[in-house]
Amino acid sequence: MLALMNTAHKRVARLLVPLAVVAGCAVPTAAQGPAPATAPAAEASRPARMVARNDDRLIVMGILAAEFSLQNGDIATAAATYYEVAKRSRDAKVAERAVELLLRARRMDDAREIASLWQASEDATPRAHLVALALSLNGEQPDRAAAERALDRISGLPDDLRRTAIMDAARQFAQLRDRDLAVALATRWTEARNNEPEAFYALAAATTGTQNARLNEALLAIDRALVLRPRWPQAIAVKSRILLARNTAKDKAAAVELLTEASRASPETRELRVLLARTLFDLERFAEARALFLTLAESHADDANESRLAASVAAYYAQDWPTAEREFQDALAAGRGDPSAIRFYLARVAEAQKRWSDAAARFAQVTSGERVWEAQLRLANALAQDKRLLQAVSHLQGLKPGTVGERISLAQAEAGLWRDAGELDKALAVLDRALATDQDDPDLLYEGAMIAERMERFDDAEKRLRRVIVLQPARAHAYNALGYSFADRNIHLDEARTLIERAHGLAADDPAILDSMGWIAFRQGRIDDALHFLRQAFEKFKDGEIAAHLGEVLWVAGRRDEARSVWQTQLKAQPDSDILKKTMSRLDR
Repeated sequence: MLALMNTAHKRVARLLVPLAVVAGCAVPTAAQGPAPATAPAAEASRPARMVARNDDRLIVMGILAAEFSLQNGDIATAAATYYEVAKRSRDAKVAERAVELLLRARRMDDAREIASLWQASEDATPRAHLVALALSLNGEQPDRAAAERALDRISGLPDDLRRTAIMDAARQFAQLRDRDLAVALATRWTEARNNEPEAFYALAAATTGTQNARLNEALLAIDRALVLRPRWPQAIAVKSRILLARNTAKDKAAAVELLTEASRASPETRELRVLLARTLFDLERFAEARALFLTLAESHADDANESRLAASVAAYYAQDWPTAEREFQDALAAGRGDPSAIRFYLARVAEAQKRWSDAAARFAQVTSGERVWEAQLRLANALAQDKRLLQAVSHLQGLKPGTVGERISLAQAEAGLWRDAGELDKALAVLDRALATDQDDPDLLYEGAMIAERMERFDDAEKRLRRVIVLQPARAHAYNALGYSFADRNIHLDEARTLIERAHGLAADDPAILDSMGWIAFRQGRIDDALHFLRQAFEKFKDGEIAAHLGEVLWVAGRRDEARSVWQTQLKAQPDSDILKKTMSRLDR
């Protein structure tokens, strides 16, 4: 109990320093004991100074009571007490503590009330206005008037505090769901302070939000910020992200050029160089990303080890297996980075090289971190690829999933082992057992449909796919699978076309869907359309089935030399393609 009291008194001492000044007297300490009781009649005759002293004691006792409640886990009582004390004291530190507890107690309206008192106190900090802004924007119906009052108070802060507060507010604008309101609030600053780059930074954040909305408008705002403050790292970072979000080849190149030039102009700005390296990595320019990560690692900064590991990961994604293997082994020996994460990558290197025994042993060593579950599933696959199918299945059946997602992925993994082994009945049985627990899971239904299709249980496959479409009406591949099934069997062609066109509307660039668009066109006699879509599909993805379809349409169109060229070229790259071999055998006898 003594330790508990000491903790509470320390917190009270921090909170009540301003109260002693306001009351014009020293704050009573625990050693002085409580104030003696006085009769109400005597109270009225006391000087104002004595009344202030008594008010101060009441506030102290209220805070002590609230802190004791909090120590005992009673947040509701602590919040209620602080609410009353904050209204009585009008002290900024007490109000800040009250708002914190009221938020924890989910008393949003009361938190807003005390936040207003906090803002009005003489020693209100920028944090008071930022918290009031956040509370005004929180909830189903944001309080625009309250938000504008908070913005006006921030606008009146001294220069340094104002600029920092505007940058903090920019993050709130980005999180706001209502883009129009966010932009309107940020525009309040750009109109009042059109010479401050922070205001335009906030407008860019408000415009694009977290969903990459209104990118062109955001780009105009951040460009204005950069006119006002050239080479501003934060603005350069935001502009690069906007350009990348526009997702054109030209914009991606412009983002890299922007970051490259900024890094050269200000080589001391490490954050921009790190962002450039990560951008190159995300754009799959792995060799360039690796070179820059290695340069960053040589600078001996605090994140040098992280940069060195990032360079090794870049080598992995560049499929430079010897370099990735050597550097991950070195990192493991030197104790750099998370050992489980490094072992996971070493296992993936072995997996990529089809060193299945090594891969299985390494995946087994991944015992902590966020990749443990994936490692266990990949361990089973490595065992199966190493001709140890029963051991792989036994391993999976011994796992204990902790979430619905893990339970479903476990069923998918076991079904995949049986499917790849040609045991389709067993694969479908695994999925159906999982559906008994997680009925209507769209992934289990979809995978079951694909296996049923291979088993020529077409009615079963159709039933599952139609259920997936009901559950996930935006799942393009469900429409495509059902439509292609009809087209391939040359039945229900009108519905097949409707289904495939729906899939195409959802995923216009998907090679499998483009292939289906070509195949249904062929089935319906639309040869030119068929060639148009099949050429697109084959250009995007050199695959045996697409080559078989494209060649067949060319053959029927009388362009047999071209058909043979497509088939033979793809057969060299994919000699195990059954559909390609069967198509060639059927047509080119």
